[in-house]
Amino acid sequence: MVERKKRERLSGKKTQGDWKKRLAESKTATPCIHKKTEREAVLELLCSVFTGGEFLHLALRKLFSEESYFDTRSRAFITRLSRGTLERYIQIDYFLSLYSNTPLRKMKPVLLQVLRLSAYQLLFLDKIPPHAAINEGLNYLKKRKLQGLVPFANAILRKIAQDKEQLLQKLEQEHREDAIGAALPEEIFAFLKRDYGVEETLRIAKSFLSSDAGFYIRNETGEGEKVLGNIMEEERFLSGEVSIQDFSSQEVGRIAHLREGSRVLDCCSAPGGKACHMASRLKGSGMVYARDEKSDKLHYIEENRERLHLENMEIEAWDARKPDSRFAKEEDKLDVVLCDAPCSGLGVIGKKADLRLHFSKEGVKSLQSLQREILSTVQSYVKRGGQLIYSTCTLSREENEENRDFILKSFPFRLETEKKFLPGEPGDGFYYASFIRTEETGQPCKV
Repeated sequence: MVERKKRERLSGKKTQGDWKKRLAESKTATPCIHKKTEREAVLELLCSVFTGGEFLHLALRKLFSEESYFDTRSRAFITRLSRGTLERYIQIDYFLSLYSNTPLRKMKPVLLQVLRLSAYQLLFLDKIPPHAAINEGLNYLKKRKLQGLVPFANAILRKIAQDKEQLLQKLEQEHREDAIGAALPEEIFAFLKRDYGVEETLRIAKSFLSSDAGFYIRNETGEGEKVLGNIMEEERFLSGEVSIQDFSSQEVGRIAHLREGSRVLDCCSAPGGKACHMASRLKGSGMVYARDEKSDKLHYIEENRERLHLENMEIEAWDARKPDSRFAKEEDKLDVVLCDAPCSGLGVIGKKADLRLHFSKEGVKSLQSLQREILSTVQSYVKRGGQLIYSTCTLSREENEENRDFILKSFPFRLETEKKFLPGEPGDGFYYASFIRTEETGQPCKV
């Protein structure tokens, strides 16, 4: 027995003791982590957005939290590819349909996302070599055990690469004034055209596609400034010197009638930019009640409050439709109530490309009903002579001007001022109306 083990060691064969040692080592070894390529990550993002109904900004946040090996350059590239494909998917699908005998709705979701991502790179990103745009998509199909679809996908993508100039020319000549040329779903295009006409709708659509050319911040003096890059890693952001807030939405904090000791309610507050702006203007006095129905969003408000070193804020989960007895008596009512209501978001499609997937006329009507239910409750908190501010980041008449008229018809307010920003003038689309209470308040009104 001893001689056999000796011969096995000399011959290189493994003994039972060797295997036990290796097994023990394997249990303590660091596991091998499969790192996704950038385009693999993008394809998974697109599947989660188009098929799973997830919002892109949330999917990106989750990805970068879980896959921390992506550096700053990779994160920017992933964001650009995923966002760009979403922005242009109407045009991309139109081009794909020209070459595919299979209707896009009948394709496997993975195949469709591969075709969309590759076509986006081929048509709209000049610095990416065609072979890189095509081959990585085909390799992804192979990894997903879909080798049988590779010849089909390859043929379509090679033709698109070959016909690029003719396709873009076709887009310009034949679809200059329609939904395809605007890169918008037909329902959104028709909805905007109803209120703004073709020319203005096309200008709005163009601004949506150029919105990655920077964003706005608000500095400590309350002035807007347009910047590029990842400001969240800069010291002036981390120290609270500046905050990210679009040019148009900064107007809310400026028009609020604030004086020392004012009490303010922001009833739909997350992520808290407007509430923090008003709390900053109060310079430590008074109180800003920052609320949101969804408790999982409160940490965004808290993060902003801590970064800006604000003590005059009370953050709470609260459904704005539910009356609050603390503001029921006349002596307890508030100086300013802000209702920055949940809305269809038509003004911020440039920043949230996936809103293209969620819009419907029925949804707008449902949101109008919700907005009026909230307004009917929170308007009763405003003291006589106090201010009610209603705002949205959408462009629809139903959610803006019709709600303005609803307030004036239903409650004791006069209109002080209103303003609508269209996308690109100079920031996102936005609407606000400021009202002054003209007499003592009653109970919340049922819609």
